[in-house]
Amino acid sequence: MSSSSFKTQLNMLVLHALLDFTDCFTECDRGAIDSGPSYCYEGCCPESGDLLRLPRTRMSEEIARGLMQYLAADDAYAREGKMYGILLVEMPWGELRILKAFSGLLNGCSVVDGWVPPIPGRSRVAFEEARTVAQLETMKQELILLNQLPQRQEYAALLREFELQLQVLSERHSNCKQQRSEKRQLLCQTLAAETLEIALEQLNQQSRLEGIERRQLKRQRDEILQPLKLLIEATDERMRGLKQRRKELSRELQTQMHAAYTLVNFLGKSRSLQELMPANSIPTGSGDCCAPKLLHCAAVHNLKPLAMAEFWWGPPSGDKIQGEFYGACGDRCQPLMGFLLSGLAQNPSISQPKAYPAFSEPANSNIMSKTVSKTSVNQPFGGGQDAHPTNHQNSGGTGILPVAKTPVAEAETLSWGGQDAHPTSHKNYCGTGILPVAKIYVLEAEPQDLGGQDAHPTNHQNYCGTGILPVTNPQQMLPIVYEDKWLIAVNKPSGLLSVPGRYLANQDSVLSRLRNLLPDGLELTAVHRLDLGTSGILLLARDKETASQIRQQFEKRQVHKVYEAVLSGTANKQVGTIELPLAEDSENSLLQQVDWECGKPSVTRFRVMAKQGNYDRLEFLPLTGRTHQLRVHAADVRGLGIPILGDRLYGCRAAANRLHLHARELFFEHPQLRSRLHLQAATPF
Repeated sequence: MSSSSFKTQLNMLVLHALLDFTDCFTECDRGAIDSGPSYCYEGCCPESGDLLRLPRTRMSEEIARGLMQYLAADDAYAREGKMYGILLVEMPWGELRILKAFSGLLNGCSVVDGWVPPIPGRSRVAFEEARTVAQLETMKQELILLNQLPQRQEYAALLREFELQLQVLSERHSNCKQQRSEKRQLLCQTLAAETLEIALEQLNQQSRLEGIERRQLKRQRDEILQPLKLLIEATDERMRGLKQRRKELSRELQTQMHAAYTLVNFLGKSRSLQELMPANSIPTGSGDCCAPKLLHCAAVHNLKPLAMAEFWWGPPSGDKIQGEFYGACGDRCQPLMGFLLSGLAQNPSISQPKAYPAFSEPANSNIMSKTVSKTSVNQPFGGGQDAHPTNHQNSGGTGILPVAKTPVAEAETLSWGGQDAHPTSHKNYCGTGILPVAKIYVLEAEPQDLGGQDAHPTNHQNYCGTGILPVTNPQQMLPIVYEDKWLIAVNKPSGLLSVPGRYLANQDSVLSRLRNLLPDGLELTAVHRLDLGTSGILLLARDKETASQIRQQFEKRQVHKVYEAVLSGTANKQVGTIELPLAEDSENSLLQQVDWECGKPSVTRFRVMAKQGNYDRLEFLPLTGRTHQLRVHAADVRGLGIPILGDRLYGCRAAANRLHLHARELFFEHPQLRSRLHLQAATPF
């Protein structure tokens, strides 16, 4: 960055000229500010309820790329991964300037020259923060020592040794028992009266001596292991207490900080984080993200925001990749957007962007270590052909061609029972043109008039009357796998939520779309979930009774699921079972982790279907249904040790445009028809 570059300072605040970061735009390029929004920061005004937006535009992204080049020139910015952001603002006299910010601390500092300062309030609790952080660090070190207690390994080694001795003893006693049994039969045939009684008593005495020998070994085991076991249990109890105390201290500190943090909006009103965030659910780090810092700073200094962009820089973390643009985080930033944007004049030319990219194109290939393909949440479903509304004679009235001419190659038959339903003039015809079939077909039709033709129900008693779904945007349509008057199953694309999220930015989902599209949509209930990145069969019920019955099947493990995935490497085993208990990661609620102490039992069967270069294609059969079960069982070294391709949350670094995990098959009993259904959706990758 040139030392002669123009900077304006307002109360120690540094605002940069456009030329500090880009030479692609000048003050004359005002039209470029509003062009091509790829994302909108948005929220509802707490007072009026109006939807307020601030775009991320091509111009703001170009400015952010200039900041990336600045960061790439200094190794200090590569030490820790974090979010950075820029805000393009208009000065009161009309000039354009740029603010820049980092999330959290930058190399341990909250105030860094040239960057937007933190939101005021932290200094009020600085002493308490320092004291609490020191306590937390002391507890952390004690937990590390307690977890590495030498007696743990000693106990495990001795336990294995005794178990081996008991196994050898049991095998020897079993052989002796068999020999005594044969000898008894022989004695009974050759001896009589008193002689037989004496011989049998000798055999019984041998049996009693073997029982004594076994009990003595167990007693010896308990005498040696019991002290170690008691020590380990006391240590574990101490660790649980420390972890609980850590949570309490962190929560107390966060509560004080959230009460002290004060945000200002463009109406000149101020609120604390406690007043703005949902009660008792304020995530750690709220108020320290780039977007709130930038918007608060602009409001305080009477600067008008025009566009904003945030990106990740530094070592990857979870799903965050260097040089990628990201929107407002759902837990920390999104709840604040409505308040922060209040009072900001809205530009009517800024409309809703066409797509919200989950991972956007690498910002600058010259400074990126890896090139990552693009994927978009709302892009048409990948793999196979798009579903198109049609007036084909076989249309069932959903706006999606129900059955194509060419069937997908069938998967290997599984012996889970039940009969496949066949597409005939079945009495359960539901008016969509898709009968309760167990085979899935690739949708292949030319685009036709969006109106299509209405489905004409006959006297099929279970016709559900959906007719043509009132869809005006083809991207909103979802391929229907199965439908009747009680159930509907769709082929969910990767990048679409199963159900709406908590905040405005993540309301688009399978459930919300179907509720808007179907006449009886408000009664729909999703009976299970698929992760955002996972594609495949998602089952929904049309009434509460059916939903309850299907959920009971899931709880009793009577629903059988088959997933297909591509690993980001090759597996050591061709077939096997993974049993690793899972629990929420205490440090990151977005993640699951293997937890032998508190985790829930999680079992997955797998087999390698094929090798594709450096990758393996696998079939997963989850016997339990834990959150992220397949992803953790694949990525953890105690499982397969290889993340699923595209699973950035669990460590995949290979370039991929999506999570390569697909819910391919679903077996369950129809709660009303009492017949076994087998649904399939072709794998799109």
